[in-house]
Amino acid sequence: MADIDPRIPVYSIGVVKDMTGLTGRQIRYYEKMELVKPARTKGNQRIYSQKDIERLNKVKELLDAGLNIAGIQEQLGKISNKNEKKEELNSSEIIDDVKVSKKKLTSLYPVSNRAELMELLSEKKENKDD
Repeated sequence: MADIDPRIPVYSIGVVKDMTGLTGRQIRYYEKMELVKPARTKGNQRIYSQKDIERLNKVKELLDAGLNIAGIQEQLGKISNKNEKKEELNSSEIIDDVKVSKKKLTSLYPVSNRAELMELLSEKKENKDD
């Protein structure tokens, strides 16, 4: 299987719930508190990256350690205030790049054709390496 950039959003909230053990309500609350900022589809559905999942697991770990939301915001920083490196990819840029690809995805949510998505992502990676 090709390596997927951990910043590429591909997971639905249902998958994230299974991977983190959090409820949908908790995940949406952490988004509201700007601890995580998932990408959105054209239909405004949340899609999460592996980095988002790692951050949610860290939030869960800090809550279990006794920190409150304000303490977690201070420790991890809010996503909107976080300085991101220039070379980091923006989720919307990634989605736009997939849209302009020669091949068309039928859906990103749910990722109904994961094989096709993997192929597009590997083509994208190969094109950047050239």
